[in-house]
Amino acid sequence: MCGISGYCLNAPIQPSYREIENLLQSIRKRGPDDEGICLISRGQNAYQLYRNGHTHASLGALPHIETGGMGHDLAFLHTRYAILDLSEKGHQPFVSQDGAVIAVFNGEIYNYIELRSELSALGVVFKTRCDTEVLVEGYARWKEALWPKMNGFWSVVLYDRGSRLLVFSRDRMGVAPLYYRQLPQGIYFSSYIEPLIDINDHKAAPDEDAILGFAQTGFKDIAQTSFYSEIKSVPAATTLYLSHSQSDLSGSFVKQYWTFPSQRLQEKDISFPRAVKEFRDIFFNAVDIRLRADVKVAFELSGGLDSSSVVAAASVLNKHKITTYTAKIQGADEEPFARSMLQKYDLDYRVLTHMEDDFARDYAPFSNLMEEPFDNPNAYTHHQMLRIMKSQGVKVVVTGAGGDETLAGYEASFWPKAYQEWKAEGFNSYLRADWYEFCRRYKTVSKSAGTVGNYFRSVFNKLGVNAKCSNRSSMSFPTTASNYHDKYARLSFDEQRRFHFQTALLPFYMRSSDHFTMGIPIEHRFPLLDYRLVEFGLTLPISYLFRNGWTKYILRKAMEPHLPPKIIWRRQKMGFRFPYQRYFRNNAKTFAPLLEECFLSFPRLRVQGGYGALLNKDPILLWRLISIGIWQKGQRP
Repeated sequence: MCGISGYCLNAPIQPSYREIENLLQSIRKRGPDDEGICLISRGQNAYQLYRNGHTHASLGALPHIETGGMGHDLAFLHTRYAILDLSEKGHQPFVSQDGAVIAVFNGEIYNYIELRSELSALGVVFKTRCDTEVLVEGYARWKEALWPKMNGFWSVVLYDRGSRLLVFSRDRMGVAPLYYRQLPQGIYFSSYIEPLIDINDHKAAPDEDAILGFAQTGFKDIAQTSFYSEIKSVPAATTLYLSHSQSDLSGSFVKQYWTFPSQRLQEKDISFPRAVKEFRDIFFNAVDIRLRADVKVAFELSGGLDSSSVVAAASVLNKHKITTYTAKIQGADEEPFARSMLQKYDLDYRVLTHMEDDFARDYAPFSNLMEEPFDNPNAYTHHQMLRIMKSQGVKVVVTGAGGDETLAGYEASFWPKAYQEWKAEGFNSYLRADWYEFCRRYKTVSKSAGTVGNYFRSVFNKLGVNAKCSNRSSMSFPTTASNYHDKYARLSFDEQRRFHFQTALLPFYMRSSDHFTMGIPIEHRFPLLDYRLVEFGLTLPISYLFRNGWTKYILRKAMEPHLPPKIIWRRQKMGFRFPYQRYFRNNAKTFAPLLEECFLSFPRLRVQGGYGALLNKDPILLWRLISIGIWQKGQRP
């Protein structure tokens, strides 16, 4: 991953070193290894590369931007975090061999080796070992057909001198951020929000609808919005095209190159053994291609099913001992489960503790790093864990995140509609759905004579959804987020799953993950969000996901030969929890004034009882309001 920034203007200008430096300064932490600048005149269809004081020393022949530059209306800026081909050959902005395509790229193309082979067969002779060259030469040959070929994550801005098109593209899941702001003089874009907030004295205003909706529901990054009314995101799985005379994205040609599948298979379409094999094959390959790097790769190992499956697959595929990191969290200690992996694999096993302790001291700089209010202080805990990993030489981290979205693992959120729709498929399905419901409750209710009675009484009760979609606060005013929230219960099972990918869970997690990783920087990789697995998971029959009281049943069976039974058939799922009540009670003097900061800025959010009442009744809402207060305080000069 790297940092990209730049602008496209409606009239040529002479370069402003200060403006270019301001755009680079904000993304510099994302790319400590190299920096590059390209100024382009679309009218003359000409370009020039430049260096600055952070450019790789071997590129000293490039003109220095501080000494001046060409008149231009398009600027590409890049800061590099080198993962593949660590030499200066991976320098960006990157120009194709024929000079027709110029690009800045943030991300990783995991199948670059396979695409490189295809392009070599077409006569391309490569000069580097990096995926950026594959992307640029691929676009030069395949144009828009390139994007569906790529497996990875990316935000790309490129200029095609042949067609004179400016192209913006983001990966299918929206892992790599690409923010933009439209101004009268043109469009500005960046990997971060910060450089877009104040441009030439044009200050972006907060979006009150987004802020209030976040407090109500925890939803953010809805419909490509941010907490600033003028700053938005390029949509995921989408490419935008601007002609050489355009500088306004509202007039761009928009092409969605990939969509989530909308049709689910039936059991007659694919047998369960065949589904298990196909899932395992895709999963192992998804892990395998995410091991590609010229730097040290390590793994998060929580002790849960998803991260343990990733570690097991990597251990099977990798001939060398892999390094894992496990967080030992007070009140939610999963370390004994993680340790059971040592029964099957020779791991470089490392345990980290007490990572949340410094949050009361670090909340302000960390919140600046996150750029907006964020849903969970665990982001800080996770950030601290990754900082330790980086200090020990790790530059890439592979994680199990995404499994619950791909395989409907959030039982309280997905099971109610799955239960309803499965029962409607016929008598046999009706019985199997009820059996799952019985087993689901039996595994969480003490084994007593009352279990059966509890089950039959509960069958007729309406099943709720998880906290993310049911825990509406008492704030009843309408917002975009509350409208999305209120629609959830009316969605079908398949629509609810796409909802979490597109609206509720994944967008905000991807933004949070990007910011707390690249502020270090360290790169996160998500095998369970490989688009092939997502497509496969979203089309599976309900009975392959939910069976005999177990969620993600197909993953359990696929990994049964490779994981300890203690993990495969684990009854209780803890998750990576933050000790809200204990922490905010112990640090009330620090955080109570920040709650008042929120109420002063947004009086509609004021609730009765204040800090103490919220701490006891709804500590998660308390944190959201505190986070808004921290953010507002940071907005002041």
